[in-house]
This record gives sequence, structure tokens and C-alpha cells, in this order.
Amino acid sequence: MKRLLKYALSIAVMSGLAVTPVFAQTEIHVLDVGQGLSVLVESHGHYMLYDGGDRDKSSFVVSYLKEEKVNSLDYVIASHYDADHLNGVVGALNVFPVKQVFSPDYAADTRVFNSFQSVIETKAIDRKQPQVGTTYQLGDASFQILSPTGDKYSDPNNYSIGIRITDGDSSFLITGDAESDSEKEMCKTNLELESDVYIMGHHGSGTSTSWELLQKATPEYAILSCGTGNTYGHPHIESMEKLQDMEIQLLRTDKQGTIIASTDGTSITWNTDPCNDYSAGDINDKPIQPQKQGTEKQSSNVTANQATIGTEYILNTSTKKIHYPDCNSVKQMKEKNKKTTTESRDSLIAQGYSPCGNCRP
Repeated sequence: MKRLLKYALSIAVMSGLAVTPVFAQTEIHVLDVGQGLSVLVESHGHYMLYDGGDRDKSSFVVSYLKEEKVNSLDYVIASHYDADHLNGVVGALNVFPVKQVFSPDYAADTRVFNSFQSVIETKAIDRKQPQVGTTYQLGDASFQILSPTGDKYSDPNNYSIGIRITDGDSSFLITGDAESDSEKEMCKTNLELESDVYIMGHHGSGTSTSWELLQKATPEYAILSCGTGNTYGHPHIESMEKLQDMEIQLLRTDKQGTIIASTDGTSITWNTDPCNDYSAGDINDKPIQPQKQGTEKQSSNVTANQATIGTEYILNTSTKKIHYPDCNSVKQMKEKNKKTTTESRDSLIAQGYSPCGNCRP
């Protein structure tokens, strides 16, 4: 909270404005831990750490918490047991007194998981898997458990503990590395998912951030935590195009460093403006889609441009994307940005439009 107040006051002074500062009740810090995730939630002297990044960022996470004057943690959530989420959790558990640890009910055959279990046993920290639907208090804020709802996942990412944090009218959704299977299950629970801010699942992977989740959450902002030049190509183009089509403003740790959202329960302010950089981690990223149902391969003596003349497309005049009329993106598009056309695909591309990566027109 100290950081944002200082930032707001400095902007005011430089602008020559007389302001009465609004003191935040709750802050969400998405730490720049490279290819990983770590979120510090702070509300009126109460703290929760959600994941802690990988081994090379563990000391940074601990130092950051100390700079924020954290003396103890009310809650630590290990969303799941991948190293890029769990290593920094182990570091924090070794340094700070912790009242409660939440983690999923499965085991991992890794050194960091063994260290996680060892520090909990050594320090006799209360650890449990929280029940979906349960709500916990954290200062002026509260958070509700959204996932996992199943216990037989083949992909451990789906065991990720998802939460929705609320303070007054402000809300934040965090889903760890949950894949689309777990996201669909969250949507079926009838728990509230609508959120102002969505911390993107699995570092912007195309296997997360499903249409089902976005349609339920309808966030105004998304925060992406990933590493510059990571070997996974995160974020994937599918996820970025969904954000664009829904006109969700984007902030990224790989482009902007640590992101801090602050709320007084009514509005949300930021330590930096959205960058709205929707570029994929791999510039050659091309989503693989099955052939559109009902379409057939064109005869070799017909050019692609001739074949598309007369085909109806829906254009998003804001994001400059071309869509088929039945594309999920069209359902989310604002009417003012929607335009129907039968111009050829090549003609539209020449005008600066590009094909949607989901429906692949």
C-alpha cells in the first residue's frame, strides 16, 4: 500500500494537482518472478501469499515481502506443485510465521515437494485442502475457493486451487495453472466468477483461459505472469486473441515488471497503465484448429481468393480481426466494433485485417 500511495502522490505533485489521497484497503501484488507465478495479497495488515515462483526467484519473493513489512502470513496457498509455483512458497515458509497453508490433495515425486512437506512438518503448520465454496476472511477482503472440484485428473495442473478475492465491489480471479477442464468445472459450480481482474491461468497458455471461463468472469483487466523469451512460447496466441476480442485490458510482468492493483472497495488503481501488448511469446505461434465443419478443400484450379468471394465475415473494427459469423469471438464483440462484409479474405488482409486464430477464416 505504501508503494501505490507514494506513486499516486508523486504523479499528483508532478502534475501540480491538489489531491486528497484515497487509502487502499486491499492490494494485489503480482510479482515479477519470470516464468512462474507469485501473488501477495495485502489487506489492512493481513497477508496471503499465493504461490512463490521458481527457485531462482525465492529470495526475491522473501525480500519483497520484507519490504512490504510482512511479519507473518495469515494464509499461504500452494496452488499446485510445479516448481515455478512452489519453490518460493518453501522459501517463504522457512522465513515467516504462517497460520494456515492450503494445498491440493495429491503428491509429487520432486525434491521441492519433499521440501514443502518437510518445512510444514518441522514448523507444525496447519495444512489442508480447502473445500470448494468455502470463504475465508483476510482483513477487509475475503476469498472464496473455486477449485479443484475433481480428484482424478490426468494433468496435475487441473488440481490448481482457484480463488476469487473480493473487497467491496472489487474482485480478482486467480486460477493457478488450471486447464480448460478445471475451468469448465468451475463454471458449473454456480459460484460467482464475475471479476474485475483476471490473473491469467497457466501463464497465458492456450490450454487455459477458455471461452467458458471468460464468458463467466467478463473481466475488465487481465494480468499475465510469464518470463521473457520463455521456452514454452507463453503467452499463446489463442489466449491473447480472446482478450483482444473481448477488449480486456492487459498488464504483463514480462513487459512491465511487478504489477500492483489497489482497491478501496469501490474502484481499482494501478502502479502502471495497461500495456495492451497482445503479442504471443512465440511470433511463429499458429493455433492448430480442425477444418471448419461443412467446408471442403477447394479445387486446385480455384484460387483461395476466388473461393472466399461472397463468403460472409464478421470484422472487429477495433482489433482488426476477421471472423466467421459463428466464431465465439463474435458473441463477445461490442456492437459498435462489429461489421459484416462479403469482401474477399485477401482484400480484407490488404486493408490491415488479420484472420482470427480460433475460427481460422
